[in-house]
Amino acid sequence: MDGCLKAGMIRITGRNLQKDGLKQGLEAGGAPGMWERVVRDVLPTMRRLVPAGSRVLEIGYGDGLLTCYLCCELGWSVRGLDIVPEARIKATENACRLGVGHAVRFTCCKPEETWQHEDEYDAVFIKTVLYNAPNLKEYGRWLDRILSVLKPGGVLINFETGRANRFVQIYRKLRRREYSDYLLYNSEIEPLYDAGLHIIERRYYGGWSQFLTPISWLYKVAYRVEESIAPRHADNCFAVSIIARKNGS
Repeated sequence: MDGCLKAGMIRITGRNLQKDGLKQGLEAGGAPGMWERVVRDVLPTMRRLVPAGSRVLEIGYGDGLLTCYLCCELGWSVRGLDIVPEARIKATENACRLGVGHAVRFTCCKPEETWQHEDEYDAVFIKTVLYNAPNLKEYGRWLDRILSVLKPGGVLINFETGRANRFVQIYRKLRRREYSDYLLYNSEIEPLYDAGLHIIERRYYGGWSQFLTPISWLYKVAYRVEESIAPRHADNCFAVSIIARKNGS
């Protein structure tokens, strides 16, 4: 059965996964409207660099809904690694329900086992994982380990939460966001990527505009105004997308 026919079946059995699956897969992360824009912006690059049939490792898949969407939209074969047993159960149920169980395998492992796949994968996909590193040095070690699982010429696709501006930092504290004190993406982290990777595409998103995502048209106006007044960069972004290759590949 070819990919087009499979995709057609998924649209029926998976409640229109290609249309609605991305938004559903981003609900757990907060500001899903902004994250949806992030992913859609880079989908063409992802499709070009990591074509259908590629073997992709995802680290930290959560409920697996975003993984299911990417499998359907891009035709990837994904192995997911997570350290939470309950995540494997939920993600596997979602993949079966949405009709992509043939394309994805979710597993649970200890943190140190995550890196035991040297030179196996065409690409690695991660979203909001590395900010769990306890310090900058360990962040660099985690990034190096991630790169080690890539084949020569392999692609890293990473979506990370940014430290953002002072307003957002205060908001996170007031709302008691658990990640407010995490190692969020900023200009101190950026050189770690530049040292070991050839950056193909890096984009920064959000300062205050993401708070308006429930009203689609207002959000579109707001982020354009935001960009014109104060363009996003490593130290004032709510999120960053990075697509890169290992140096020397």
